[in-house]
Amino acid sequence: MGTIGLVATGCFSSRAPAPALPTANSPKADSSTIELLIATRLWNTTEPCGCTSTPLGDVARIAALLKSSPDRSLLLDAGGLRYEPKVLSASKLPQARLKADFIEKTWQELSAVVMVQSEDLRGEQGLAELTATKRLVANLRGLPEGTTTPREVRTLLGVKLGIVGITDPSGPWPAGVQVSDPETALGEQLAALRGEGVESVIVLTGMPREKTRRLARKFPDVKLWVAGANDKVEEGVELPEILGGALLVTPGHKGERLFHISLHPSATGSLVWRFVATPQQRQRQLSVLRERVSAAEKLLAGLQQETAADPAFIKTQQAELQNLREQISQLSQAPSHPEVDGYVTAELQAITRSLPRDPAIRKKLDALDQQIGQANLKALDGPPPDTLPGSPRYVGNTNCLGACHFHEAAHKLWQTTQHSRAHRTLVEVGKELSYDCVGCHSTAFDTPAGSNLYTINKWQQATTPPVGVGPDMRHVGCEVCHGPGSLHVAAPGKVKIPTQRPDENTCLGCHTKEHSDTFEWKAYARGILGEGHGAATRQTLGEGPTGRELRQAARKQAAEHQ
Repeated sequence: MGTIGLVATGCFSSRAPAPALPTANSPKADSSTIELLIATRLWNTTEPCGCTSTPLGDVARIAALLKSSPDRSLLLDAGGLRYEPKVLSASKLPQARLKADFIEKTWQELSAVVMVQSEDLRGEQGLAELTATKRLVANLRGLPEGTTTPREVRTLLGVKLGIVGITDPSGPWPAGVQVSDPETALGEQLAALRGEGVESVIVLTGMPREKTRRLARKFPDVKLWVAGANDKVEEGVELPEILGGALLVTPGHKGERLFHISLHPSATGSLVWRFVATPQQRQRQLSVLRERVSAAEKLLAGLQQETAADPAFIKTQQAELQNLREQISQLSQAPSHPEVDGYVTAELQAITRSLPRDPAIRKKLDALDQQIGQANLKALDGPPPDTLPGSPRYVGNTNCLGACHFHEAAHKLWQTTQHSRAHRTLVEVGKELSYDCVGCHSTAFDTPAGSNLYTINKWQQATTPPVGVGPDMRHVGCEVCHGPGSLHVAAPGKVKIPTQRPDENTCLGCHTKEHSDTFEWKAYARGILGEGHGAATRQTLGEGPTGRELRQAARKQAAEHQ
């Protein structure tokens, strides 16, 4: 956290005078500020999962941020927007392609500068998918002609920004693609930019921070570095790293947390790369410093009670404690607005639901859902394959209830849970035919003798039970937790249900951090157990919140802090 107190400076050529630097008494400050939004690795994500307490991301919200000040805002994307680095089945490729093309086109409409990473080439058509794009990359060869450019110059409020793309040679690149040495390629581009009147250079990389940092030390003239490929920090790094006279930032993945950089020119209109912490960053740093003071005080108190403690070590700890207290004092007295001529703020910005959505992009997203649904159905020609003879098959809640009257109480309890409405929640938002959602909102999805989009859609459209598509598997039914029930239904007194007592591991397939961030086994079990369905187990759980209550509390807290 100590980097907040440092500054990174670097003035460039003067221009015509710009409006005076804003102060606390100048509410129209933003009119002279250049705004940069920096993303990386959207990974085929157009919108967030709506099941979490704090859904983050949404290309429509990012678009709204940019359109709020179009003449002075720029979206920079370090690449990896088309696909997530995982293997997709053939049936899921049409949806992924439609989403990838949608993001690509939206970014083009927003005049974004987009780098390329290896994930962008994972589509069914490989390199050919980029024929309608214009990607930024200086050290990559082998992509279709006209689809790449090594550098771009963008002018905002009269300021020329040079942007270079550098990708990682060690990435999983397909055959036919050659990646050259980053240092050599960047040196060539910087030499070219010097003759184009550029005031500041930004480098988008498809590399992790460690590699980006090493490259940055060799090119001190670059003022902003973007580390676009950090597998260990998917949420991004909250503070910029200061490298001499430059900043290094790490955005989050999937459009959830973008880096928002505000460039405040000097009174003469020049850019000054002097980093200044925002009030929020200052408060977070104060909190960390106070925690360190508390720990240091406890350490000193213990040392002073030990007769064998080294006096020199105690003196060193006292000096460290005093230094921490002085840092707190300085930060506490810092003005809310910097009293400097030209500066930069840089902070990780969560794309939350409190931000507005661009109505035009939102309308296009709704149309995309319909297009995806039709494409997904077109890729299927029937139900999933059957099981082997003698193996249990899925029968659906109705058949479970019809076979065993003693399950009626359990069924009534199930009808009060979110599980019983799982598929309906997708229908309400137009996601019932999306592979991103339906697997965890239905029973036995994409399993033998289970369900798929074909069977689920047949049931959704039918007014009477459809023929030849198996039982109704909409919603999260009994067999999600207890396994396929055909053999048990046929002989309930002789054959037990496959999983009699599901445990926490049964839930973790869907209740992941990404899709169910408030999941806690006991709380969620309290909401699905009771009279007729694990009443004895419910008693052992004792009193406490249910899963629904945890979700509601988390959403309320998130709303209060947005």
